[in-house]
Amino acid sequence: MNRRLALAAVLCAAAAFRAAPAAAQTDTAAVAAAPADDGTRLEVRPARRDMNRISVVEVQNAQDMSDAYELIHTLRRAWLRAPRGSTSTLAPIDVAVFMNGVRLGTREALKTIPVTAVKSARFYSAVDARRKFGGDTSAGAIEIESN
Repeated sequence: MNRRLALAAVLCAAAAFRAAPAAAQTDTAAVAAAPADDGTRLEVRPARRDMNRISVVEVQNAQDMSDAYELIHTLRRAWLRAPRGSTSTLAPIDVAVFMNGVRLGTREALKTIPVTAVKSARFYSAVDARRKFGGDTSAGAIEIESN
């Protein structure tokens, strides 16, 4: 009986953890120092980079890439990973892809979007994706905003 109670407690804790909204993850990248008017160099401080969003500036700096899949694979590879335990022999789960609010399909649809058409991109966790888009978004969603 104690094993059943322990298992139930673990399952409840896991469900509560999954239901909690994901906080925006950030990463720091160094900002280049520029010389000031008096000849001294300005202090270099880290810039925060949102790990759930690819900004317009990041897209502009990646114009040598061919498609949205390559862009995301290079800049935010974690968006393309399937969640643990998410596959089954009957129904594999994959991230949903939307462009300007219209569903295009799964990650393979990213290969059909040229990087020149991408303005920015955003990743939504499964909970946030279900709130915004509804439907089958149990692996999360990537929304592409086009030019």
